[in-house]
Amino acid sequence: MLNLKKQSGISATFEDNMIAFGKDIVSEPVRTRTLEDVRPYLMHKDATSRRKNFYLMYRDPHRTQDEAVFRQYGIRYDITVLFPGTIGGKKGEYVKTIGHTHSAAELYEVLHGTALFVLQEIAGENRIFFIKATKGEKVIIPPEFGHITTNISDEPLILADLFQDSVKSDYSFFKEHQGAAYWVSALGLSSDTKDNALATEGITLTQNTKHKNVGEVIMGTPAEYTGLSKKTPIYTAFVSDPKQFSFLLDPKKAWKILDEQGLCYAEWKEQLA
Repeated sequence: MLNLKKQSGISATFEDNMIAFGKDIVSEPVRTRTLEDVRPYLMHKDATSRRKNFYLMYRDPHRTQDEAVFRQYGIRYDITVLFPGTIGGKKGEYVKTIGHTHSAAELYEVLHGTALFVLQEIAGENRIFFIKATKGEKVIIPPEFGHITTNISDEPLILADLFQDSVKSDYSFFKEHQGAAYWVSALGLSSDTKDNALATEGITLTQNTKHKNVGEVIMGTPAEYTGLSKKTPIYTAFVSDPKQFSFLLDPKKAWKILDEQGLCYAEWKEQLA
């Protein structure tokens, strides 16, 4: 059993491939993503897998005493579990979320495991960011950026996020393009793959040619943001000082933070496509 209380700020455990919440927590019923759900977004649409569910989504878990502050500010807290492994064999894509875009910023936090956040700029320079994050690290998703999360470790990846509750997610961009500009897999290097900084970790990027005019590829680690500590869960920080998270409601405030403090600490960048 994995106790998530210290890391998440709420009474929750992970056991038998599911999250169990304490009696003081209310949550919507768990939602799942199966192979058929993710198939349109895969590098190989005919991929097979023995795994029934690739990831679980727990929407709006919160302590009953905190419901008023979440409703007042229109912010929702979610937890997502991505199971380990690959889709379509040992050298297939790592398990990933199907990805989406939305008009507001979103804040993610790794509760357990190792994540590779894939952030794609839909307009402008069409850059794509790969941000590797581990327990306690936070990542701000810029407004209007496409984003996918990949589990690149051999253990469950458990994420928390804060998001504007009234904003709808748009899945069409990644569905139309069969995923992001690069698929993240465990493939060995070959003529159709790109050697890069992730290759040393057994990770390969394969170009998705359905995306045109792809910009620079930036790889790095999460930036550190004022007021957001690795030691303090985003749930705890929000209920303590919800006004600090007004950037989730105002894209201009989100961009101000990102312009001043950065999206990530870039360790490597190159034009691959």
